Amino acid sequence: MIEHKFRGHIFKFVETKTAPVLISEIFRDNYKVFERGITFDGGDVIIDAGANEGMFSIMMSVFFPVCRIIAFEPVPMTFQTLNENIELNKCKNIETSLYGVGHPNQTSETLNVSKDFSGGSTSKCRFNPEHHYQVTVNLLDLKSIFTLWDIERCRLLKMDIEGMEYDALYYSDVLHLVDYFTAEFHTNANLDYEGRRMQGLASWVGDRTKIINLILCNMAE
Repeated sequence: MIEHKFRGHIFKFVETKTAPVLISEIFRDNYKVFERGITFDGGDVIIDAGANEGMFSIMMSVFFPVCRIIAFEPVPMTFQTLNENIELNKCKNIETSLYGVGHPNQTSETLNVSKDFSGGSTSKCRFNPEHHYQVTVNLLDLKSIFTLWDIERCRLLKMDIEGMEYDALYYSDVLHLVDYFTAEFHTNANLDYEGRRMQGLASWVGDRTKIINLILCNMAE
């Protein structure tokens, strides 16, 4: 188990190969939620699309226990770690779902998952059997998430879905129901070939909701 102290709180996480990097990145940057002074009231909804091992959701749960947090992570092994971490930190306001977020017309996707857990799981890079294994996961689109979880408004949407954000966002019509948005956007040669541009997506999203932070990432091919 790894313990991490942040703003007077002690957090506990299952010791995985990727946990130290995730802890360092998320608690250092926290998607700029604290720096931007975002406030939350009772019943406010936070959607964590691409929750990974749960560091962001757990951080938000500890500091904003009155919120309703819904964490989506489609890879079964990672999803198990997510739930273990939630239990370790005794978080009571996080709902977890074994789904990814994607295009409205797509119900599943085959992801390439790093064998050494050194990066995110994505369908947007070339499969290399020496470094990846593949898993087919279930997908939901944002509108279905709002409907199924009975969300009238989302206070904060955090998204880190490894190149699938283009399909998830461009084909969504619920961003006007999101108060704040924070994310990682991705590119590589495959996405570039498809005409996907991080700055274009950023402009499109920014016209529909308030962006508090964007991290632009180059992924492996």
